[in-house]
Amino acid sequence: MGKKKAAEAVRAGLRLFGYQLAFGLFGLLLTPTLIGLAPMIRMPLIGVMIVAAGMLFFMEGSYRGEKDCAMGDTLAKLGKRGTYHPSDAENAKRYSRLKGVLASLLGVLPVLVVAVYLSLTATPYAYALQDIPGWLSSYTQRPEIGDAVAYAQNLTVTATLTDYARLVVRALLFPYIGFFGQLTDAASLLFDRLSPLFALILPAVAAVGYQFGPSRHAKTVKAIEEAKNKPRKRLKKDAKKRIAPKEPKQLV
Repeated sequence: MGKKKAAEAVRAGLRLFGYQLAFGLFGLLLTPTLIGLAPMIRMPLIGVMIVAAGMLFFMEGSYRGEKDCAMGDTLAKLGKRGTYHPSDAENAKRYSRLKGVLASLLGVLPVLVVAVYLSLTATPYAYALQDIPGWLSSYTQRPEIGDAVAYAQNLTVTATLTDYARLVVRALLFPYIGFFGQLTDAASLLFDRLSPLFALILPAVAAVGYQFGPSRHAKTVKAIEEAKNKPRKRLKKDAKKRIAPKEPKQLV
């Protein structure tokens, strides 16, 4: 793939990444109000939100595919005349199935890299021991209790790179958290492990939509041709009526 085609794929990928950011922001605003609902209500509502986002990504992909097909037809018609030679930048805008897949991969790459890192490094939560009540101080004199409490009190929990990665991933994929409801430790770890798969869903839908570009372009061309032919058919029909001999009137 040439530099011009790669640049075109990068631009399309950035547009998809912008949609991904908007999806995460919308989820941050709406999903927290749904997490506390019963699963029978929460999960269908979250599903509708994700399906609506999927339709948007599919339409974006199919629109780009149709646009690239139209550009290819235009350049092909100009090339047949022999008086116009498309530039590399114009040729890069032609339809290519690989370009649609590459654009989706580039659009999800920033999220996917962080999600894969989180998936590989996520561990169960560790909790630091807070101050124990005074009435329990007498029990700490027993070795089997006091030694464990002393070890827990010396244990410190600090933010790591994995924690920051978790913050980024959940901000961008927050609507999917709605399926888990109130995150327990086990559910939180499971979400971290599955986050790369969640990150790939919408970009994959956009890539599939791009593959429908040729069929969508064909329908558009057919509709334009039918619209052009309707006036011609009407004119022909009117002309036949004027030319057709009139039947003689019968005398009663």
